[in-house]
Amino acid sequence: MEQTNTQERNLFSKNIVELKLISDRIAEGKGEAAGIFSNTYQILYILTRKERVTPKELIAELNMAKSNLAILAKKMMKDGLIESHKDKSNRREIFYNITDAGSEMLQDKLDNIDTVCEGDTKRVTNIIIKAVEELKKLENKNSSQKKRKTNAK
Repeated sequence: MEQTNTQERNLFSKNIVELKLISDRIAEGKGEAAGIFSNTYQILYILTRKERVTPKELIAELNMAKSNLAILAKKMMKDGLIESHKDKSNRREIFYNITDAGSEMLQDKLDNIDTVCEGDTKRVTNIIIKAVEELKKLENKNSSQKKRKTNAK
């Protein structure tokens, strides 16, 4: 029984890696240098989901070092892709938002992915949506278990 569970976990892990590799290849599109999974595109995507995002939120979501985010954010601001603002009620807290240029750059990349997947996008999108929903459930379950273990100590 335990061997079956180990085999299932290994199969799951291998499929997650395979999904990442395939999605990277699709996202790269027709030989473009930066794929959708580069940190730049991930930040742009995250910033489209919320009106304002703090560095702490980006660090947590991207699992990125604070210093790496600071370097990348500085470059993205220089390139005009994102803006940094101070919170009016708490002047020490800053947040980022996406600029029109950042939105356009992200949309170009998303359009490129649609072009690469032309023909089967609806079917594949439904499969991806279901997979993402299930992975989020697993992530939430795992996060809850970690919190319980931490609180028990």
